[in-house]
Amino acid sequence: MELGQSLPKFRAQGLGVAAISYDRPEVLRHFSERMGGFPFPLLSDEGSTVIRAFGIFNHNIPEGHEWYGIPFPGTFLVDENEIVRAKYFEEMHRQRYTADSILVREYGASGGKRVEVTTDHLRLVAFPAQDVVSRGNRVTLALDLDLPPRMHVYAPGVRGYRPVVVDVDAHPSLLAHETDFPEPEFLHLEAIKETVPVYHGRVRILKDVTISPRFRDEKLSIPLTFSYQACDDKVCYAPSQVKFALEVALVPHDSERVPEALQKKKSGSDE
Repeated sequence: MELGQSLPKFRAQGLGVAAISYDRPEVLRHFSERMGGFPFPLLSDEGSTVIRAFGIFNHNIPEGHEWYGIPFPGTFLVDENEIVRAKYFEEMHRQRYTADSILVREYGASGGKRVEVTTDHLRLVAFPAQDVVSRGNRVTLALDLDLPPRMHVYAPGVRGYRPVVVDVDAHPSLLAHETDFPEPEFLHLEAIKETVPVYHGRVRILKDVTISPRFRDEKLSIPLTFSYQACDDKVCYAPSQVKFALEVALVPHDSERVPEALQKKKSGSDE
């Protein structure tokens, strides 16, 4: 469902989409018909040959279990030369990266509804990778900084100054992951004989959050705090904070099972 909704964005990047499952063709056919069809191939890897070849066979499932053969869930990006350029994996099938999060991370996509904040030192534009998210998914939040000429903020690793920090404020239904910062530039401060890591111009910072599958509201406001210290070529300003929230709508995962006649049987059970 989600991949289908994001398909035009993948195609805009010159990408095709296919989904591979350990399910039999008749199971995938039933799923496709129930969902009204899919605009991309659903490929059956019955026997998990491809799953094993890619090294993602889930050995935590014991042989004989109805789920034996299932892969660890994830996404590969493969180029035209059949080289894997990126991969995104999680331990649980409900906690995977969203398709739009991958587009934001790999191709700088624009994402969902924006929140814009302007301070005395910079302009901040923040957005979630998408406006609608399944409960349990891991979604990327993007923060785009735009600093005026001769202004900079300090990057992580600086000493003696306050670096840029992105915090997700405490929320019982959110798990915040590590912040992904771009590589800084190094600025030599001749007046004090220091070389420090900084950001200037336009900068994108990424922060992932996983939404609890137990969260029941239809909308979620994700509270964030952006902290920084800015300096120009004459003045080093006091540390500052910006508080804002990004909102997403939530939808449940599809949990309906295929008819019993199509379900895999445990080893030793009647076929």
